Amino acid sequence: MSRQLRRSLHASLKRHVILLLVVFFPFPIMAEKGNPSLSRGDELLRFVQSDALEAQVIALQENFSSGHNLRPHRTRSAHHREATDDVVHYIMRQFRRSPRLKVSEQVFGGIRNVTAVLPALSTSSSNRVFIICAHYDTQAVREPNWNPLISTAPGANDNGTGVAAMLEISYLLSRYEYEHEIRFIAFGGEELGFLGSRSYVREASTTDESGETEPGPKRIVGVFNLDMLGFNWKTDLVEIVTNNDSAWISRALIIANTWYNIGLKIRRTQDEFVDISSHKSFWDGGYDAVTLTESSTPWRDSQNYDTNPFYHTSDDTADKVNFGLVRKVTQLVLVTMDSLLTSMFHPTRQMPQVTLEVPTTTKESKLEIKGTFLSDFPIDVIVYPSRTLAVLDRETQTYTATVPLHPGENTLLVTARYPLGAVSVEKSVILTQAFAWEDVIVFPNPARSDGLTEFRVAANVDITDLQILIYDSGGNLIKRIEGVADRLDPRIWRTWWNQQTSYGLAVSPGIYVCYISVISKGETYTYLEKLAIFR
Repeated sequence: MSRQLRRSLHASLKRHVILLLVVFFPFPIMAEKGNPSLSRGDELLRFVQSDALEAQVIALQENFSSGHNLRPHRTRSAHHREATDDVVHYIMRQFRRSPRLKVSEQVFGGIRNVTAVLPALSTSSSNRVFIICAHYDTQAVREPNWNPLISTAPGANDNGTGVAAMLEISYLLSRYEYEHEIRFIAFGGEELGFLGSRSYVREASTTDESGETEPGPKRIVGVFNLDMLGFNWKTDLVEIVTNNDSAWISRALIIANTWYNIGLKIRRTQDEFVDISSHKSFWDGGYDAVTLTESSTPWRDSQNYDTNPFYHTSDDTADKVNFGLVRKVTQLVLVTMDSLLTSMFHPTRQMPQVTLEVPTTTKESKLEIKGTFLSDFPIDVIVYPSRTLAVLDRETQTYTATVPLHPGENTLLVTARYPLGAVSVEKSVILTQAFAWEDVIVFPNPARSDGLTEFRVAANVDITDLQILIYDSGGNLIKRIEGVADRLDPRIWRTWWNQQTSYGLAVSPGIYVCYISVISKGETYTYLEKLAIFR
């Protein structure tokens, strides 16, 4: 048997074993003795496994028919009634792995949504609702002969990855009780103009918000939409699409990524008009929502992302998916939602505290500052005006940051940000430097051999002398030039060079080294600059 055939059989066997595990067995969470130094968020991170996510994506990709033959549809097109029936039944079974989730189906003009509700604590009076959603339908319209009734559209990445992440998050969060209700929604008809999410939002705006529910009207506070998470083998990039009103959700995700050291590279796109996914339905309904995606423009290259050639084709299969990336995005949404529900929107939430320790004076132009913070939920610490992100040590509740200073008084503002606001502390430090270069100009550069070059220097204190030494590429001194002070400001000196040697000979084209030295308060300070000369 050839090595290639053995690899093919091994991959096929692995796929079928994974499918059997997904279809017939739940994914139990093994009880572990808690580590007192870790928060619940840290523990939750460990429960998210790439293999479980891959199993879900493969099951969604194959979309086996009901009955005994387990024939794969390999499509979830909204036009294909039998395929839709089977994927809806599969999603409902996965939701029902947790007995605490209340699972239901909503049908709007043939479009089918599946909802699983994790109720709030029975003692809670909160009317807030949080939503994690993903669309399950697929299409392969980038193939000219694709037929939604007979052609395949496996949709492993678009949007098997989003659905898989949502299913795993629902199972993990359902182990806990929260003050607020969480809804997990699998939308149908997204590829047909967001039909499922638009219908859901329209109904929510007339029922939840109308005051018909008891003890009070439900209010959708925040929506996390998951759509195409896994095609990027270049970087662990996730793009967060948000509008101005939803910026607090994107801030919560960015803070959690740093706090838990998840390791994602996050790109935030704040644009009211981006309508690539189901978040737009919620925006149009007046709700705060974000979409997490590998790229808002998967059909073209962007920074840290190469074009996804399998997008909306029959080749969108699980072997193209980076499940390490899918795992990290799943972890990010999981711990962000948990922290929001246990702290940000908890009635007894305490504000973070932050301190700053700096000397009153320093001679270091780059100063390491430090301080302490106290917070029961994820925060990040930023130092202004340099916008330096501090490094946090959660165990000792301390932070450090290296910030640039300018001569004189520097006012440092240390801000501890959390999703719904920030707290700050401000202190000043004086940088006492005897001398600092504020400006060094050699112009023009490159220069013509028959032209004139100006040298201009500026410092933070008075200068008493300026001298320019010109060396050729061989290290030979060819010209010594004295400078003159500005008539109005002794901190500024200048001089000129006519591109001739000390003997009055024109220099040849090439690269020359300008050794610039000044004297201030009896001390000499030097600066090197290259000058290119051409004919």
